[in-house]
Amino acid sequence: MPGEIICGGHSRKARQGLPFKSSAAGRLRKGRGDEGNTAALARCVKTATLAVAILVAFCVEGNAQDLLSGPDIQSRIVGHSFHGKKGIMSVSLLYAEDGTVTMKAPMGTGAGTWALSDNRLCVKMLTGPRKMDDCLTFTRQSDGTYRASNGMRLTPAE
Repeated sequence: MPGEIICGGHSRKARQGLPFKSSAAGRLRKGRGDEGNTAALARCVKTATLAVAILVAFCVEGNAQDLLSGPDIQSRIVGHSFHGKKGIMSVSLLYAEDGTVTMKAPMGTGAGTWALSDNRLCVKMLTGPRKMDDCLTFTRQSDGTYRASNGMRLTPAE
């Protein structure tokens, strides 16, 4: 309807897609003409702007974490020691430059090989408490750690 403010969405009419008057707009309209509509519209715009700003903030935070490229993995992961943590599991890892990986954990040690494939580090653990054959991506976190695609958080040990 002309002159109505449609904002919110909590009424039955709003859920059905029908226009409704917000209670705040109705209170403002009494004896004020179009000034009430303007004030109610301004509140709706402020609310929408705040909602968009919150969504944008979440997007910016997500972009602050960078997915490592193949060359980044080679320079930041390979040849460096890490403390890895996933849930209650804690390990020490070294992806050596010769293509081997060693793992030390409270429940034992393990060894295997790795190979770089595009933006993934493909790891094959041949011995140890948890054998695996998986290709991992790494995301750089804002605190200087790395998050592997299998959920492990790697903190540089150096």
